Amino acid sequence: MIKYKVRNIIFDLGNTLVFFDHTYFVNGLAEREKHLNAAKFRKYIISNKFDIKLLTGRMNHKEFFRKLKKKFDLKIGYADFIYFYSDVFWENPNMKRLLEKISRIKKYKLYLLSNTDAPHMNFIDKNFPYVRLLKTRVLSYKVHMYKPQKKIFKYLLEKYKLEPCSTLLIDDMKDNIKSASSLGMNVIHYKVHKKFMSEFSRTLKMK
Repeated sequence: MIKYKVRNIIFDLGNTLVFFDHTYFVNGLAEREKHLNAAKFRKYIISNKFDIKLLTGRMNHKEFFRKLKKKFDLKIGYADFIYFYSDVFWENPNMKRLLEKISRIKKYKLYLLSNTDAPHMNFIDKNFPYVRLLKTRVLSYKVHMYKPQKKIFKYLLEKYKLEPCSTLLIDDMKDNIKSASSLGMNVIHYKVHKKFMSEFSRTLKMK
């Protein structure tokens, strides 16, 4: 199999450019709402597929809030609820340095491909300015598709006229890696940063 020079780099967001843990939302809310059972709350969200509906833009967050408020008799207001919902991220300093460095190298076109929603994206852009370096974005809630569906990868490739063989995806989820690889894209499974950097350097040197 011929390996081509990488010209396009697609970054995942969560647990790649920034770290996150959704339990911060549930646990934070449970501390505020003393009667709230965190396990039942989390199960209700997953069983009703609210997470998928939010990240594909098929449910808005006020409706999400209203359903949870009614079901669990929440006393919290919407503004505070959204803050708890959004404040689940922290910086990945290693990827921050890499993104700041590679964004200055003009021979690469950089993209963001993320399963996300508006409150999370707004929070990240506000609190992690380095993510704003990725101005060309395909976000699940805007295109009503999500990884690992192959159609979201095809959408990005077609929209920006990218050749899969000269495109690299960096993502922490194995299923996303498999989908992109099946379309002929170069892929790196992001887990340990030191190992990633070794693979990244090797991939960019391909001819």
